[in-house]
Amino acid sequence: MEFDWIEWYGYLASLVVFISLTMSSIIKLRIFNFVGCLIFAHYGLLTGLLPVAIANLSIALINVYYLYQIYRSKEQFKLVNAEVDSAYYLHFLSSNQTEINKQANPVALREANCSFYMLRDNNIAGILAGFKEDNGTFTLAADYVIPKYRDYKLGAYYYNDYPEFLKDEGIKVLKANATDKDHCFYLEKMGFLRTETDNGKVYKKTL
Repeated sequence: MEFDWIEWYGYLASLVVFISLTMSSIIKLRIFNFVGCLIFAHYGLLTGLLPVAIANLSIALINVYYLYQIYRSKEQFKLVNAEVDSAYYLHFLSSNQTEINKQANPVALREANCSFYMLRDNNIAGILAGFKEDNGTFTLAADYVIPKYRDYKLGAYYYNDYPEFLKDEGIKVLKANATDKDHCFYLEKMGFLRTETDNGKVYKKTL
């Protein structure tokens, strides 16, 4: 039986489009969908199915347009103090418990002495919570962002572009314990420096 690579090329296009629809991040969804549409358009040209090629090229251009709109839009960011015993804070922890538990114990988060809601265009996009020492060191127990806003913009804004938001709260040094490879990658991308300790990987960043 002769291998029909064009047919499998079509299956690949379908797979990439399918994967795009499983993405919780709108940025990743659009990027994967864009790639899948380009493969589908190429498949349409190879097989002479012009309607397939035209339709998918059109969808690819739509993805480019919306990605451009996302990256050019001027968003508003703000930190708001969060009361760890408030009904909404407890509701936020409960609603996102599975993913937050990967970073911190829920009991520890309710005992944190320094907690913030991270706002993006006046929507609560995530929380920063941990323990602030008198010397200005803030040990992060959780730096959690809901999937909709998980595109590194929040971390880049508060940690790199406008650290004044944190400095105004008396925070001079950020410290975090890495929990997995993704967490390590995120901290390094945000400019944290790694140090090895007996308890694992510890990352620090001076504001």
